[in-house]
Amino acid sequence: MTTLTGLATARGLACGPVFVYRTDNDIPIPEYIVSPGEEENEMLKLEHSISQIRKDLEIMIDQLKLRTGRNDVRVFECHLMILEDAFLIDEITKRIKKDRLNAEAAVKKVFALHRTQFERMNDPYFRERVRDLDDVERRLLKSLTGDAREPHLELKSPSIIIANDLTPSETVQLPREYVLGFATNGGSPTSHVALLARALAIPAVTGLGDITSRVAPGETILLDGSSGVVEINPDEEYLAAFKAQIERERALTNLGENSNPAGTLKDGSQVAIHANIHPGIPLAGFREKGARGVGLYRSEYLWLNAEKEPTEEEQYQAYSEAVRFTRALGPDATITIRVLDIGGDKIVKGISQKETNPFLGNRSIRYLLSHPDVFKTQLRAILRASAEGHAKIMYPMVSCIEELKESAKILAEVKAALEKENIQFDKNIQTGAMIEIPSAALNAEEFLPYVDFFSIGTNDLVQYTMAADRGNESVAYLYQPLNRAVIKLVKMTLSAAKKKGIPVSVCGESAADPVIGPYWAALGVDVLSMSATYIPVMAKILSSLTRAELDEYASIPDSLPADSTCKDIIDACKNWMLKKIPQFAELIS
Repeated sequence: MTTLTGLATARGLACGPVFVYRTDNDIPIPEYIVSPGEEENEMLKLEHSISQIRKDLEIMIDQLKLRTGRNDVRVFECHLMILEDAFLIDEITKRIKKDRLNAEAAVKKVFALHRTQFERMNDPYFRERVRDLDDVERRLLKSLTGDAREPHLELKSPSIIIANDLTPSETVQLPREYVLGFATNGGSPTSHVALLARALAIPAVTGLGDITSRVAPGETILLDGSSGVVEINPDEEYLAAFKAQIERERALTNLGENSNPAGTLKDGSQVAIHANIHPGIPLAGFREKGARGVGLYRSEYLWLNAEKEPTEEEQYQAYSEAVRFTRALGPDATITIRVLDIGGDKIVKGISQKETNPFLGNRSIRYLLSHPDVFKTQLRAILRASAEGHAKIMYPMVSCIEELKESAKILAEVKAALEKENIQFDKNIQTGAMIEIPSAALNAEEFLPYVDFFSIGTNDLVQYTMAADRGNESVAYLYQPLNRAVIKLVKMTLSAAKKKGIPVSVCGESAADPVIGPYWAALGVDVLSMSATYIPVMAKILSSLTRAELDEYASIPDSLPADSTCKDIIDACKNWMLKKIPQFAELIS
């Protein structure tokens, strides 16, 4: 039995035989000068291949929407954009017509040049996008050369996929009914396998280094997508225990559904649990899972899923649909709509600009304040939708008081315009700031006159506090939500909020963590907001505890030595939970 540890990428447990997905990345490519007059034949070959691949991609996008029940297919829409990029096609055409190169060689040379440019970029997100180029190039070369090899056709029984890495096309072409999980040598939480695994609800561990050389087809492995651990050839006792854990996890998840509103503690006190949603995901079943509100509506997906900026009417239709859905969750249910949060790892065609460091650049509220027309259009749409239910507006990546003052001024202008036009909206709509930059936590008290609530985005708060890109596997160990520095910033935010009596939510990934989420609730967070899939488990944990027990839980870090590491804190919290809650071991998967 061998244990490998990588990056926890997509939560869940998987157990099954190994399927090693190997591809020969070096498709044999002939290179020669075509005879005079034959250039047009090469162009026809290229045009035919592009046309066929375009159809294949469009079919793949439609199929993926059906399989995932959502429109989170930007990867392949990006591939269509690459395939139709006029500059790229012009370069290939010049190689064929002016240099008289055969089409295959022209494609290979042009893509190699562009790949080099991406690989030189400092930002890991852009380096990861090399896989997009690889995928489109591979499709073109396979079509031009007639290479018909399809490794996914060999997968004929449920297995865990082991690979060096996978392109997006390779990932989704695998028959879903036979894919139990993914384990790859490379990749990160922002890699294509990671993104698609989460979209398809498949457990995944990436960044394992050399797993392809450590396993053989047919061997049994156990994969824990929550801890990033893979066990190769487990003994019978360990295997039986792991399978039992999978069954208990399923049973406990089902138990949590159709229960009381999520967040009811053992003594009847409340910590609300809301859902994170975005345009395109199906909205059925949220109430059954216990959600009684929407803590984060990611409006940026209206831009990410489109070729152009959405109009006011298109935005209004999306927001009003979400507001009406939220109203069905309960009479007091609210929906918090985050205004456009682009930049960093969210790139939008026609909006995002190339920056040396996009994570520290003109993103989120900074972009909106520098583009007031975009900001006003979105605020108009949100305000119009607010007439249909309890909507809130949330400003992302706020760093200083100036940004809140300017946002309040623009909102007042939009409200005045709507009143002049006799358009209905909630005149008392609440506005809040996301606390995801250390300066925001430090300035929280100064923010109070301009906000009605705070929402802590722990994903970015941890990243900016630790100066560690959470998508970079080499510094993944620094992504520490319970680092003492992060805890201090959260406590500062809560302390400031209490002075005005405003609510605080946590909408980052850590809100759904069975160990960390309850800790935020113990500190005094009013709302935990997460993907609906995780609500039943969190509801089960909180319903097993009283407020007095949460107070005890909150004191754990302070009871440890001052030099305790984040791991020490998490281990102590986990051990406390194991003693307090029966079956907690099954819930932490």
